[in-house]
Amino acid sequence: MNRFVIFDLDDTLVDSTGAVDRWFVELAEQRSLGAEGLQFLREEQQRPVSPQESFQAIVDRFGFTESHEELRSIFLERVPLLSLAFDGALDSLRTLRGRGWRTALLTNGTELDQQPKMRDGMADLFDVVCFADDEVARKPEPEVFRLVAERADTVLDGAWMVGDSLEHDIAGAAAVGMSTIWVSGGRPLPPGGPVPGRVVTTVAEAFPILLAAG
Repeated sequence: MNRFVIFDLDDTLVDSTGAVDRWFVELAEQRSLGAEGLQFLREEQQRPVSPQESFQAIVDRFGFTESHEELRSIFLERVPLLSLAFDGALDSLRTLRGRGWRTALLTNGTELDQQPKMRDGMADLFDVVCFADDEVARKPEPEVFRLVAERADTVLDGAWMVGDSLEHDIAGAAAVGMSTIWVSGGRPLPPGGPVPGRVVTTVAEAFPILLAAG
């Protein structure tokens, strides 16, 4: 048994989607936008447009003095600081390592963007931390999974991947022979897409599966 597991970060270990909504609430309170304004921000997030268009729409709607670039910079600075680890994730990582598991974090994004989300000693709970946008490949490319295993001084055969993205985490890991656990967040498994080995609603449910396997 290869006691090696790779975790995704956003919406797997850390509530990044919730952090965006916390920023909307913060912005609405700071600028007295009211309930209607908060609803507009939430609906704008769901619109299938570029970040530039979305932030420009917010600036236009409320008459902010910032440009859309300046407002996005505020967003990019605050949201990582509003990202919180899911309940039990840090303690469960400590337990896993105490049982002899090697752990790695593999996240698309740069160290500059992602590292602020890793608070309360999270980074110390991994043998390897890989910010894929600072490397030669990113998920779901096989090279980045192999790179993480090499840095952990192990192999991917018999290893596990835990993540919330079917395309980046599950399909990418399955392509290099890893066992997979999809953190669904309550989403149904879409037809015709990648099929994970196991499905859990929250990351907390993934740890008993790993411990039982190891």
